[in-house]
Amino acid sequence: MDELDLLYRTRVALRERGFVVLKEPVQEFYKNLFKFTGVGLGGLLYMAGKSAGLMAGNVLKDIAGLRNIPLDDFKKLLEVFLIESGTVSEVIEWEVKGDEITISVKGSVFAVSQDSKKPMCIPLQGGFAGTFESVYGEKWNCREIQCSASGYDHCKFVVVKEER
Repeated sequence: MDELDLLYRTRVALRERGFVVLKEPVQEFYKNLFKFTGVGLGGLLYMAGKSAGLMAGNVLKDIAGLRNIPLDDFKKLLEVFLIESGTVSEVIEWEVKGDEITISVKGSVFAVSQDSKKPMCIPLQGGFAGTFESVYGEKWNCREIQCSASGYDHCKFVVVKEER
C-alpha cells in the first residue's frame, strides 16, 4: 500500500465525512464530564467509542478499497487515520501476538491535560474494538493498560479477539 496515496485518500475521506473540531474544547468538555457525572460513565463511553469504531472501520475499508485488509496494511491505515483525525499524535508500538495486538500511542486527545488514577481513553478503547470488529468481522475487546493521564509517557492498549 503506497503511503502517499494512503495519506491522500485518508485526508479526502476525513474531509468528506468529518469536520474539524479544536482539541482543547473537546478535552475541557471531557474533563468536566468526568468531574460532574462520576464513575458510571465508563460503559457508555466505551459503547459510544465502539459504535464510532465500527463506522471508522467501514471508512478504512473504503479508503483501502478492500473488504479483507491484511493486518500490515490495516496497521498503516489505522495509524494514518488516527494521526490525521487528530485522535493521537503518534503511534509508537504495534505488537501482534496471536489474537492479541498491543498498540501504544502518544498524544491521545482523551488523555492530554487530564490527571487521573484511572485510564481516561475509554472512547478510544471502544474505538479500537469497534474498528477491529468492522474490519475483521469478529468480536474484539480492548482495554487500556496504561494512560498518560496517570503519569505514563504514553497510552497502551491491548486489543483481543473474543473467544467463541
